[in-house]
Amino acid sequence: MSKEYIKAQTPLPAYFPYPKFLLQMSLSHTARLTYVLLLDRMTLSQKNGWVDVQGRAYVLYPLAGLAEDLQSSISSVTRALRELEAARLIERRSNGFSKPNQIFLGVPRTAQKCTIEMVKNEQPDCSKVGNTIAQNCTPNQINKNNLRLNQLSRTKEAYGRYRNVFLEDYSELEMEIAELDTLIEDLSAYMQSTGRKYADHAATLRSWSARKKRQQKPGAGIPDYTYNKEESL
Repeated sequence: MSKEYIKAQTPLPAYFPYPKFLLQMSLSHTARLTYVLLLDRMTLSQKNGWVDVQGRAYVLYPLAGLAEDLQSSISSVTRALRELEAARLIERRSNGFSKPNQIFLGVPRTAQKCTIEMVKNEQPDCSKVGNTIAQNCTPNQINKNNLRLNQLSRTKEAYGRYRNVFLEDYSELEMEIAELDTLIEDLSAYMQSTGRKYADHAATLRSWSARKKRQQKPGAGIPDYTYNKEESL
């Protein structure tokens, strides 16, 4: 495919708005892109006057449409929406049977400036801004912030109903384990109810999947997920 470099007068290609505060939040890549698509769709809602009785604009975006636009599975989009709800960036309300939910978008209350806690003759530390937009930062502070973001991107993400199953590469596990989502929910509930912890949740899920294949037979019911003490922390 031929390419042409952007020049001073070259019109920019179509692009989505990407809020800077998303870069500061511990969200999965899919959750961030889902919010971006919802934010882009919000312009249509504002144009059409889609608001509730409180005057809040809402988005109508079917799960199937989100999954298609993100080139992802519906289950992945569902998890992304739950992430955004947990971060209080969206709120979903039922819009009636067989109709897409009304999705309300939230934003952080205040965009703090780097100069808030600035000490005399000391450069502001933009890496401490938190889940807000970093403003008035020097290039050195921006580089420091980027380093922090790179470290965040390597951290594990929380899954499961109780947000206690931590995985570094969900997509890799999804290719290995067909029933991954079910096992994640089982592991999440099991640890929450028993207080048991595991050193490596990905390894635990692989072990459970292998054991389930060996144990489960037609009509056998739920597999036995109990383990010896040395298998857990």
